[in-house]
Parts: sequence; C-alpha cells; structure tokens
Amino acid sequence: MEKRRTRGSTRANRETRLPPLPPGLEVYRPAEVLGSAVLVVEDESAMQQQLRIDLQDLGYRALVSSSAPDAMALLEQERVAGILLDLVLDEGEDSGFDLLTWIRSRHPGLPVIVLSAAQVNSAAIRRAYELGASSYFVKGNVPMAHIYSDLAARLIERGTGRPGTYNFGRVEFDPTRRTVRTETGEVRLTPQQTALVLHLAQGSKPATARDLIEAGLFRTDAAHSTVHSAMLTLRRRLDELEPGLGTGLLQASARGYSLVRV
Repeated sequence: MEKRRTRGSTRANRETRLPPLPPGLEVYRPAEVLGSAVLVVEDESAMQQQLRIDLQDLGYRALVSSSAPDAMALLEQERVAGILLDLVLDEGEDSGFDLLTWIRSRHPGLPVIVLSAAQVNSAAIRRAYELGASSYFVKGNVPMAHIYSDLAARLIERGTGRPGTYNFGRVEFDPTRRTVRTETGEVRLTPQQTALVLHLAQGSKPATARDLIEAGLFRTDAAHSTVHSAMLTLRRRLDELEPGLGTGLLQASARGYSLVRV
C-alpha cells in the first residue's frame, strides 16, 4: 500500500496510508485530500456510477445528486470539499448554469469542476468561467485521470482558490483574506481559525470535535479539549471585533459547533 507523509502544521509528523490506485487511474492524489467529500451532480446514471466508484476508489467520500434542487438541499446539510458538475441536467439547458450561480452565492470558495457533453461551444465555456467554474472539461475529450488530478489540485487550495465572501447577517467572512468584518471594523484570523470557520460555513449541520479532527483541522491524536480550547480562542478573537460576537456567531451545543446569522 502506498505511503505518503502529509504536509502542513496540522498534519505534520503523521503518516497516511493511501489506498492503491485502480488500474488506469494514475492520478495526482496527495495525501491531504484523502477522505474529502466530493459531490457529483450528474443525471446520467451510467456516468454518475462511474464517477462515484472512481472517487471512492481514489479515497474520496463520494456524494451523488441527479438534479439541481437535490444538490442544493444536500449542500445545505453536508460539508463538501469540491463538486463535479454536469452542466445540462433534466431540468433544462440552463439548469447547470443556474446551480453554479447558486453555489457561488452560497459557497464562494468551493471548487466546482464542470463536466459537459452538450455545452462544448466557446460561449458556454466562457459563461461557465464567468459564473465561477474552477475548471471546465468536455466529457470524452480528456482522460478521466486528468479530471481527477485537476480535482485534487483544486482541493489542495482548501476552498480559497475563488475569491468570495460568506455572509452571516451583518457579519462577512472572507476566507481568501482571512478576515471577519462588520460595520465597525474587521479582525484577521490565523490560517487554522480560517479553516475552522470555512469548514463550518460550508454546511448547516453542526460539527463535533471529532468531526473537526477527522476533517484534518487538528492532529489525529488531538484531544477534544484541544478543539474546544481552539474554539474558545476563536470566540475571543471575534469578541475583539465586537463584545459578545464570538458567542453569538459561533454557537456550541450538544450536537456540535455551528455558525448562525447575527
């Protein structure tokens, strides 16, 4: 079994075992992306199954959706690291473009790899990039290994490859600049704090300390008390912007941590 050492402060001194690559899928696959959740939005059952199986074989956690409404509902509940998006879904020729627009409004930093069979003209490609596509591939024109390698490269960017902000009522979070802003000013977060807020921002389901550890935001042997301490420090940092903002924005319950509108 292939062995790789991970990079970065949160994963230093840790060796990860990657599952063996399937035949024909000699792809770029750094250990940092292992276990990442990838959403496949594809209405053609055979293609959907191929993408799902390949992603699982490569060590990803594959989620699938056949329509734009289903994808929106899933993205409101689950945290995903990247999306493989078919532009033409059963809802109509513009369904994929509309979904891409929605994704960029809600999840600006999320890598979206567009896969298309019908939209192969230059106008469609330009429109997809204008709406925020991270990459654009025409099905059948490039090897799947190329697509999966590009996906891994986008995931390594950790969601900050596309500029954009997340809004929680009167609070604006910019993962690219690592800032949280209100009308009264802004504070700059550390890289780990930015990663924590970004992870919580990419879904509505509360995240437990175990979830945050398994997501690679802390060392695998980190104690839950270490996570709680980091969250308290993050709250205090937000309180520097406005007293009580940390507790109001970053809420904790028996189900875990979540971000709320303030």
